[in-house]
Amino acid sequence: MGMLISRVRFRAAGRTIGTAMGTSGMPKSRWDAPAEAGRTRYSPLQIVLHWAVVALVTVQWLTYDAIARTHSSLMRPKPIDLLEHSVHTWSGIAIGVLMVARLGLRFRRRREGSRLGWKDRVAALVHSGLYAALLAQAASGFVARYLWGGAALAHVWIWKAILALLVLHVLGAAYHLVRRDGVFGRMLPGPRAASGGR
Repeated sequence: MGMLISRVRFRAAGRTIGTAMGTSGMPKSRWDAPAEAGRTRYSPLQIVLHWAVVALVTVQWLTYDAIARTHSSLMRPKPIDLLEHSVHTWSGIAIGVLMVARLGLRFRRRREGSRLGWKDRVAALVHSGLYAALLAQAASGFVARYLWGGAALAHVWIWKAILALLVLHVLGAAYHLVRRDGVFGRMLPGPRAASGGR
């Protein structure tokens, strides 16, 4: 009788372990867990737009110094400065176009009827700030370049605001990465993002 009870317990434990292991035979990681409260992953288009903007903002940062050199009255700009100035201008315009597309997708896929906690509210505030700042940065840069040079001052200060918001955004991403709650993986390309949009 004792051996029979032991076998039943062993089989029950085996079924429990098999369920936890999943179909692949490997333990499921919290990395792949649904992102808090049943949130869905971002769509492939949203992910592409997100990382495209990240790349273009990096280009903006790398070419920023060329703007001052091409407008300096004390030195003659080098050909590389003129090239960087052009890259800076067109990448800024591209950011504006992509952010309009992202804004449209954000409204189209927004969650309705969901209750947000304080952390979600802070994240939404940072995201909204980034959207507004990036759009304003692109608009002020266009105005400063083609319509009115006085907009350059606003362009500089908006850039400082973007850097501050980016720090908060990266800290938030790092928080979710450490927690491994699935939120960080929602914006990563690959199989994690293949199941649909937000």
